[in-house]
Amino acid sequence: MLRSVGFDVRRCAPSDRGIDPFYDMQHFLRGVPSPLILDVGANVGQSVDRFKHVFPDSFIHSFEPSPATYTILEQHCNRIGGVKTWNYGVGSSAGALPLLENSESDLSSFLAPGSYCWGEVTRTTNVEVVTLDAFAQAQSLGFIHVLKSDTQGFDFEVLKGAERLMNEDQIGLIYFELIVSDQYERLPPFTEVLSFLLQHNFQLVAFYEPFFQDNLLSWMDALFINADYRRRANGAPA
Repeated sequence: MLRSVGFDVRRCAPSDRGIDPFYDMQHFLRGVPSPLILDVGANVGQSVDRFKHVFPDSFIHSFEPSPATYTILEQHCNRIGGVKTWNYGVGSSAGALPLLENSESDLSSFLAPGSYCWGEVTRTTNVEVVTLDAFAQAQSLGFIHVLKSDTQGFDFEVLKGAERLMNEDQIGLIYFELIVSDQYERLPPFTEVLSFLLQHNFQLVAFYEPFFQDNLLSWMDALFINADYRRRANGAPA
């Protein structure tokens, strides 16, 4: 009866993974009272709200490149403690890039829309782009417990801009949107993204919330964990 109206009920054990990414992050961060989180592609603060619900004492650096959307994000986060907002894009190199701002703000991207995208590009805005390696150094950040990225197809560039942090095992968890359809132009093959993470000492935890278009997988969220951090979280020597 429930499935006929679009609902499903499953029994879940506390050890189950791959159902709720925030529950899984909470599991790996147990014993961490104030995790440091980088929220790349914050839009108007949806992810800030979710992180603060699960990790109320976290400190979040939240990035949003669109000036108009950033204004909404900043106003929203001014009411929340432990959040610093930044009107930057994030990529693999510092500089300026044209942001293609979509009528649906959460679809704005540095990549041109493909055949599976919707909305329409209403303006192009040149925005400042930073790398996470340089940002972390400039802000004297310590260990980053979670790197979250939702940048509408630009996530691989975000990861490449954090390569030093990854090589130095300074990131515990990476949670990002992985697009596998023609939603944006010039998307990297998803196998290239996965190989990059595996080569940088990250292990796949799970995929979440797959979304389909034309009966084919279009995108999903992915959670990866640094192998050494995972051993420490499990109480084993690194």
